[in-house]
Amino acid sequence: MTDGTKAGTGPWTTLSPSEVVRMLDRLNDGVAVLSADGWFEYVNDPAGEMLERQPSQLLGRCLWDEFPGSTELHFHAAFNEALQTDEPRYVVDFYPPLDRWFEGRLFPQDDRIVSLFRDVTDQKRAEEDLHESAERIAEAERIVGFGVWEWEVNRNRIHWSEELHRIYGLRPGEFDGTVEAFLERVHPDDRETVWENVSHSLRTLEPFAFEERILRADGEERLLISQGRVLAQPDGSARALVGVCHDVTDRARVEEALGASERRVSEIVANTPSLITVKDLDGRYLMGNAEAARLAGMSVEAMLGKRCEDIFPPAVTERQRLNDRRAASEGEPVYDEATLIREGEPRSYLTVTFPLHDERRLPVEICTIATDVTERKERESERRERRDWTERIAAALEEQRLLVYTQPIVDLATGAHCADELLVRMRGGEHGQILAPEAFLLAAERFELVQAIDVWMVRQALTMPSEVTPQVNLSAVTLSDPDAREEIIGLLAAAPPAARRIVFEITETASVVRLQAAREFAAAATELECRLALDDFGVGFGSFTYLRSLPLSYIKVDTGFVRGVTTSAEDRRVVRGIIGVAHHFGLQTVVEGIENEETLELVRELGADFGQGFHLGHPAPAGARRD
Repeated sequence: MTDGTKAGTGPWTTLSPSEVVRMLDRLNDGVAVLSADGWFEYVNDPAGEMLERQPSQLLGRCLWDEFPGSTELHFHAAFNEALQTDEPRYVVDFYPPLDRWFEGRLFPQDDRIVSLFRDVTDQKRAEEDLHESAERIAEAERIVGFGVWEWEVNRNRIHWSEELHRIYGLRPGEFDGTVEAFLERVHPDDRETVWENVSHSLRTLEPFAFEERILRADGEERLLISQGRVLAQPDGSARALVGVCHDVTDRARVEEALGASERRVSEIVANTPSLITVKDLDGRYLMGNAEAARLAGMSVEAMLGKRCEDIFPPAVTERQRLNDRRAASEGEPVYDEATLIREGEPRSYLTVTFPLHDERRLPVEICTIATDVTERKERESERRERRDWTERIAAALEEQRLLVYTQPIVDLATGAHCADELLVRMRGGEHGQILAPEAFLLAAERFELVQAIDVWMVRQALTMPSEVTPQVNLSAVTLSDPDAREEIIGLLAAAPPAARRIVFEITETASVVRLQAAREFAAAATELECRLALDDFGVGFGSFTYLRSLPLSYIKVDTGFVRGVTTSAEDRRVVRGIIGVAHHFGLQTVVEGIENEETLELVRELGADFGQGFHLGHPAPAGARRD
């Protein structure tokens, strides 16, 4: 082979064991070596970061003492089982003091436990559907040649990937997809154990991981590692099992001769989704894992011998070559971020670049490991934004910086000022300027913080003078919050005369859940003699559903139809139609967005009952004289 490696040995054989260990110590997975009594003997930097300690603070200390409550975790039992049985253990645990989920693998070695773990909090809290699971499994199959299978429990059908057929020595389609056919191919001595593992996962919905021996079609015995998880139905029962099988027969034979360091290396590499490459000092690729090749859009073999600039854009290339030179000259890892195009979209990667040395400690190769952190950065950004808005809105309420503005609603037949829509404003900024609703309400709704504002507005409406008929907007978020609904109804029930004057404006939504919430609120509010108006009528797709479902008194015609009513025949037809529908249902109409005399006269001619807009009065602080 032109790269100097021996046929069949793979690209890793160019590295010495010490170099490989040095490389893998910088992976983003946590690695800790513990004595039989739980004392830390080795902790890498990612492990310390996940445990919120410096590695030096943990060395020589006992895990069970340093982390209160850890002896109550599944990890503690798995730790002891691994020591007693000298068999690996897999565990997923939640540790409350750190508010994190961890996925761990425990490997017994020479009266010690090697623990490989990662923070899987986001994965545990995310709802994954079958398609996403299949995507990850398919990716794993491409990376390391895993065979993928799925068992549809209700249909009792098992599906095998092409790679799994190959592992079993079959052509695609030769496996007939039954449980019986699968068990027949398991070694007779392992069938009971395999079925116990699968049955346990079906009952508990816990992930599974076990070794099994199989008999191939030609009679050869092979050793597989099977891992996977259960997909649950909404009622909590198992819908399907999905898993991967890896033929480790040859690897098991080699591992027996390699020793502890090589075994750890193999496990870590097999379980990392990170991009890993090794280049010579001239920048030519000597090794790339499947993830690196996939990102480069070519096979691993095609990458070898090429330079970074042959594969990646100039901006990425220049930065990476600079990191290569720094790592080689300084002998220390160089940390950086890079933006790479993956499946047509930009993705953010954290990278570490470091030298690999020869026996004389001279740098001879450069390794780069890159991990996709796009979703993590997005989640962190959203969490920061949510936290900032939570603090801002809470501060505005506490410091009484929310203000009530009112805009008059006029009887178009008499010209009388008959009601007021209440509008919220916020005093903010260095100079105490008044912020318009769009400056804070959209964020409040997005992060589901608007409930406190809506409840505050209801309190203000209940304190209005008796001659004022206030109209109060309630967001769909508030209506969908049982606690907020209960608080508002409680306020209304405590002030019956004031409650009878209030008109609540509800905006339609296509959500069935929110429609039901609106029904429940409407029933309680009208019981207290409040009235309801359907706001922005005609904008959504559920207008007539709301007309049929809610005890409405008013329909508010959206400003978007009114602006062009004097110039657009289509808008006039829409407004006339809405007014006609309202009158047919026995409801009155409020036309918003009246900004000139011509519009006022036209909507009056079209039969509207009430009007609202700048021509009739601008929003002004509650109690102030309007324009």
